[in-house]
Amino acid sequence: MELIKIYQGNLVSAKELHAFLGVGRDFSTWFSQRVKRYSFIEKKDFTPISGKSTGGRPSKDYAVTLSMAKQLAMVENNDNGRAAREYFIQAEEALKALAKNKRFETFTKLETTKEKFKNTLLDKGLTEEDYIEIDAAGRKVFLNGKEIPDEQLETILLSARDFATNMTQYDMLKDGLNLYDDIEASNKQNHTVVRKTLLDKGIEPENLPARDDIKKLKG
Repeated sequence: MELIKIYQGNLVSAKELHAFLGVGRDFSTWFSQRVKRYSFIEKKDFTPISGKSTGGRPSKDYAVTLSMAKQLAMVENNDNGRAAREYFIQAEEALKALAKNKRFETFTKLETTKEKFKNTLLDKGLTEEDYIEIDAAGRKVFLNGKEIPDEQLETILLSARDFATNMTQYDMLKDGLNLYDDIEASNKQNHTVVRKTLLDKGIEPENLPARDDIKKLKG
């Protein structure tokens, strides 16, 4: 059972954790006090992110590591805190086991690349919906029109998708691509190039059987 959502395998929203713990203080005060008291380090233990909008204005949130989340839960010393701490311990143990799984490691690397790609698009004024469409267009070319989600791809296909997406990220920064059509064309071209490399090796991406959903291995 998922008590608190874990993002990218090892990150937790500080706001969501604060709400689950039932802390009496407002979020900003609670978080800043905990950071100061327990000497948490920005970029190591937590990273500022944009939270859900409040009254039309974005609010600040923080992505915290499982290790930090576990400590934050523990020091609240209440039932929810103890439950959250045990939950995070189990999640850490599952991650250690999954670290030995090459396919999961490759999937996580692709997810990180896609997140970086999405953030670059957002910085250029495009929307999350634009990112979803552009990413899907590249995957569709790569799989010759076949619909297979990334979490069901074989390891070599995950690596190929990661490489193609990284190339599009490079093109955006090197060539200053800002328009939807230009970025989509670049992404489709890069996935075409990577696909051809696999075909030259006798690998047809769309004909490799779909694997079990890699996300279910985290449960």
